Amino acid sequence: MPALTLERLLASIGYGSRKEARALVRMGLVEIDGKVLEDPFVEFAERPATITVNGEEVTTQEKLYVMLHKPTDVECSHNARDHQSVYSLLPDRFSAMGIQSVGRLDADSEGLLLLSNQGDFIHRVESPKKGLLKRYRVTLARPFTPEQEAELLKGVMLKGERREVLARAIERDGESVIISIGEGLYHQVRRMFAAVGNHVETLERISIGPVSLDESLGRGGWRFLTDEEIQSVS
Repeated sequence: MPALTLERLLASIGYGSRKEARALVRMGLVEIDGKVLEDPFVEFAERPATITVNGEEVTTQEKLYVMLHKPTDVECSHNARDHQSVYSLLPDRFSAMGIQSVGRLDADSEGLLLLSNQGDFIHRVESPKKGLLKRYRVTLARPFTPEQEAELLKGVMLKGERREVLARAIERDGESVIISIGEGLYHQVRRMFAAVGNHVETLERISIGPVSLDESLGRGGWRFLTDEEIQSVS
């Protein structure tokens, strides 16, 4: 394995090519522990936990596992067409490191979005075999009746689908309804409520499996997943 040099370290965390990384160092923009590093070829016996680039202290992990509080009017696409891209809410270097959303949330929905640059992690979380329930808080245009609840728990057929989908659990939370589902079909929650004669006005994903949206994150805010959270959905 090649030695971990400063230029390799910077390139591995999204600061361009090794040539571009060398330029950053030679401009005096890279520090560790308050000391400006001048040699892009300096070697590290082990990867430092943090490094300062252009005045910003950043972590140096290559594997990204991120929780983001997605706002509405934001698209889960690197090439957003009608709204802002969700990736613009993250550091630019994350896109250079290959970060992708784990599933999607529609532009008119908000809440918990997981992102990673590890394909095996993304696949495991998205896989129906994993059995991770997704919980959504919805507000409805009309009163939610016991009959509608019973239909959703029994299963409804959505247009274009080959089998019925059902709510795994339904909770009442004041004026809101919290619904848990096991699949991730296109506009599934909205289509399910439409199938029983209601209409979703707002939709927020609040958890994926045991990982819940961090209430301290404002809309557009993000943080790294903890090791415990990563293991719980892997």
